[in-house]
Amino acid sequence: MSNIVRLDFQGQSVAFTEDGWFNATVAAKRFEKVPHEWLRLPETRRYLKALKSKYGKIPYLRTSRGNGGGTWLHPKLAVAFARWLDADFAVWCDDQIDVLLRTGQRQAMTVWQELQALQLADADSLARASFGSNLMLERKQALPGLRQRRLQLEQEFAPQLLAG
Repeated sequence: MSNIVRLDFQGQSVAFTEDGWFNATVAAKRFEKVPHEWLRLPETRRYLKALKSKYGKIPYLRTSRGNGGGTWLHPKLAVAFARWLDADFAVWCDDQIDVLLRTGQRQAMTVWQELQALQLADADSLARASFGSNLMLERKQALPGLRQRRLQLEQEFAPQLLAG
């Protein structure tokens, strides 16, 4: 998978690839849904059929395991999927994909937004660790990286506070 771009939607990180693929698993979790529910809908099946008629057989989803894993949807499906999740989220996704496709890059996440996203990831990791020893081990392995990145961000952020 190409480089992952993380963008902020209302305090939560959403992952895209630079070519517009969208991590549907992570996005759906926020709305307490799962991608396979959407893929089974008759309307989704009709949409996939229409895409196939126009573009031929294209890969419309990728799955991967591990860190950053899940179900990734083709850019042609991302907004339709986002509409199923939430209207405001769909509009936001449409804007982000447009920027990615037009410019090939993301709008820079501010240091403050990145620090907030890191703190959310840390809190999520702590909560998940309480569910079992494997998740506790994952957290133990991830903590040094989280702490190092937090320190880097805090050092970047401090001069901004003094300048403001």
